[in-house]
Amino acid sequence: MNINKRDILKIRNPKIKYPVIDEIKKRFSPRHFTNEMIPNRILNSIFEAARHAPSGRNYQPWYYYFTNKGSRAYKKIISSLPESNHWAKTASTLIVACYEPKHEGLDNEYALYDLGASVLSLILQAQHYGYYARQIGHFDKEKLSLDLNIGKVKKPFIIIVIGKIGDYKNIEKLYLEKEIKDHPKKNKIFEII
Repeated sequence: MNINKRDILKIRNPKIKYPVIDEIKKRFSPRHFTNEMIPNRILNSIFEAARHAPSGRNYQPWYYYFTNKGSRAYKKIISSLPESNHWAKTASTLIVACYEPKHEGLDNEYALYDLGASVLSLILQAQHYGYYARQIGHFDKEKLSLDLNIGKVKKPFIIIVIGKIGDYKNIEKLYLEKEIKDHPKKNKIFEII
């Protein structure tokens, strides 16, 4: 099958029922990236968007670790992934999104919700600059925490794989099949009460 980046963007272009901003309309989670590094000014902007996300009681229970391809930390993150997620090694940047389950010694029951809001802000800001992201929840969190010396206060929750979409002529067949498979959204998610 001969599919290029333009074909993938066309295939993954969602059928929008109501107007939404472009960053939401064009967002999807690819499995193939280029080696093109993300400039520091854009990374700073992406993390700034994450920093300004809303959080319960303004606790901001999120923290991010990131690294670029070629570093020892990059290899450690990849080593924490199951083989089925090794497509991640095509991306230029990996981000470990962590949360703090406690605030001032007490459980923060909204920590994961708040982390999700922060991650979405990060992803939409990246999308604004033409960078795509895919999140991975299935990885060895304990191993990664030890390998990166994260400590006990912050808990790794997801890995965000981020970069420019790659040339799909070079993607492994298994991943290409997953990319071109139809991914319908739920039709009805709200009703008036």
